[in-house]
Amino acid sequence: MKKEVVLKIEGMDCIGCSKTIKETLTRKMNQEIDFLDIDFSSQKMFIKLKETVPLKKTTEKIINEIKNLGYGAKIENNLTKEEKISIWKLVNLVFAIISASLIFVISMIFKDLMHHNSVVKTIVLILATLVQFISGFKFYKNTFYGLKNKTLNMDSLIAISTTTAYLYSLYVYFKGFGHLYFETSSLIIAVVLLGNYIEENYKKRGQFSILNLLLYKPQQVNIYTQENIITIDVDQIKEGHIMEISKGQSIPVDSKIIEGQGIFDLNLIFGETEPVKLKAGDIINAGSILIDGTVKIQALSDYKNSFWKAMENTIYNFNTKRSNYQKFIDKISGNFVIIVIIFATLSFIFWYTTGNPSLALNSFISTLIIACPCAIGLASPLAINKGMLESARKQIIVKDPYVFEKIAKSKIFVFDKTGTITNKNVLIKQLKILHKEEIGITYEELILSAVSRSKHPLSISIKEYLTSSHKLSTYKSIKKYPLEDFKELTSLGLIAKSKNLTLYLGNTTLIEENCTFLKIDKQFENFDNYVLITENQRVLFLAGIDYLEELNPYIEEIIKNLKDKKAKIYVLTGAKKESAIKLANRIDIDINQIIYSVNAVDKVKVIENLKKEGIVVFIGDGLNDSLVMNSADVGISFEYGSDITQNSASVILKNISQLKQLIEISQQVFSKLKFNLAWVFGYNVLFIPVAMGFFVKIGITVNPVLAAILMVLSDFSLLAFNLNNLYFAKNK
Repeated sequence: MKKEVVLKIEGMDCIGCSKTIKETLTRKMNQEIDFLDIDFSSQKMFIKLKETVPLKKTTEKIINEIKNLGYGAKIENNLTKEEKISIWKLVNLVFAIISASLIFVISMIFKDLMHHNSVVKTIVLILATLVQFISGFKFYKNTFYGLKNKTLNMDSLIAISTTTAYLYSLYVYFKGFGHLYFETSSLIIAVVLLGNYIEENYKKRGQFSILNLLLYKPQQVNIYTQENIITIDVDQIKEGHIMEISKGQSIPVDSKIIEGQGIFDLNLIFGETEPVKLKAGDIINAGSILIDGTVKIQALSDYKNSFWKAMENTIYNFNTKRSNYQKFIDKISGNFVIIVIIFATLSFIFWYTTGNPSLALNSFISTLIIACPCAIGLASPLAINKGMLESARKQIIVKDPYVFEKIAKSKIFVFDKTGTITNKNVLIKQLKILHKEEIGITYEELILSAVSRSKHPLSISIKEYLTSSHKLSTYKSIKKYPLEDFKELTSLGLIAKSKNLTLYLGNTTLIEENCTFLKIDKQFENFDNYVLITENQRVLFLAGIDYLEELNPYIEEIIKNLKDKKAKIYVLTGAKKESAIKLANRIDIDINQIIYSVNAVDKVKVIENLKKEGIVVFIGDGLNDSLVMNSADVGISFEYGSDITQNSASVILKNISQLKQLIEISQQVFSKLKFNLAWVFGYNVLFIPVAMGFFVKIGITVNPVLAAILMVLSDFSLLAFNLNNLYFAKNK
């Protein structure tokens, strides 16, 4: 049974609120929760519980913990009161705006009337009190629960500043003379509520969080068995399963339509705005949504190898990653409210002790209001989530959300040769026999039996060569020479034993390390790989493998693109120098950029040395690349790569042509991240000193109401910069 829950959280007004909920639940319920994260934009919490805990009871416990923090929580499919809550917010906002406007008009335009007419003054007091404690109740509630949980947030600043203005005005009201600040406290609350309302509705225009993809991930599917139709969880889907997909359902794995036709929406994942009509015989990708019709499809892969599973793993690992930028932001935002309160207090003390109590109060309130801790917390997630979504639309699986920063900054790209620079197609020209003893052994059949156990591209090509050119039967060869022992040695080759015969297939290093009794003559060094068959250390058969590797059709464009970006390009290969020289000429790079005759351990050493020069991005697909993936700053593999390599990689591409797209997305994400940080920090560095009164002598000041407007604009503008549709337009 699936242990996944989506909750709608109520009362979160800033990124600090979501951070408080996440940290508290993670601390208190880490034995029950596998994964937890919050999408601040949609106010949704995504939870994956441990398999051993009861779903209903644990969900109720989570909801109660959230309520103890001062927020509301409801299960996503049980939101009957959501519309009423939105209406209440709107009514509360309208009341606050009308009341604050009346107070402002009376206080500013009919100032003399208010000072000399106790009835008017009392009306202002009543309206200000209602705005302060009814419209502004949520600020007090969130501040109370924040203090209870030893945290402060944006609501704390609003509550402190408006309460200060209100209480001072109340004191002046009963004292009988002096300037009232009721219009200040009321307008601040009205402006902030209006800003929150606009932001909330603006954010609904687009789902800019990668977390929201979980809402569209299919949970169950109907499959056909020999007897009937049964319902299974999607993670039980196997290659070949026949599934029935109805209107509104999402495709769980890449499949082939075998019956029926339908109209599919590809926009969610792939960014295709126009629906497409597909029929029997067409391929439909995972993540597509059937918007009309009913189809029967056949799974082309297991769910564990599907796009959705990879995306699910990405999301569940999302909140465990932190870049240097994010660590810095977390450190600043965690203490930002305290720093602002200190600055506001210092400005109040300074101006009050210098004989300007009015400016002291204004600077205190303005400093608290003008700061924008929410924007600081949003700066990084906004940029990164945009990149994650764009990558998902292009079917690029980014498992570590902070690789965008690394890829954008990297100038060192290292490629594995086999399967990356060259594709899986290896053309065997011949097995050039160098030595052969005619003693009744069919050596080719033994070779065929051995390579049939290997998935290495060279082994596959040798198998095809022997079955086609020599007309050999794989079945008969395996039966004639059954393998008693078989092992593949990373970056070297394979060793197989059958009867009294031992077969070595691989490079010179493999043979020299395992056959000390044999010295390969200089005349044979032009071959990268050999086949050696021995019996009790007696050489029976030796052949050099003459083959040509087919270049990946996209590699020349990729290398040109990296050269244009002034990147350093390296290729790692186990082949010898002669082969490396040929490859360098074929892909137009210097021979010094091809590091040859290296095994898996040597590759790691190469990466470690290159990392001294800067951030290293490694691209590979083979089993022997897993160590290098972990060693590099960023490891990139492919859908067709080995399972171990995919697990080690930070990014998985469909093919190498997507590397250019990944680099472009990374550069745009990093540029957006730098812009966001410059914007929010620049804003605070500029306006906090102004609010504190640093420039009062040259006539530059910020009153509390203007501070509230500027604070709201800072958050809204940051959202606007990141939610616009032009950001990735050139990639679509």
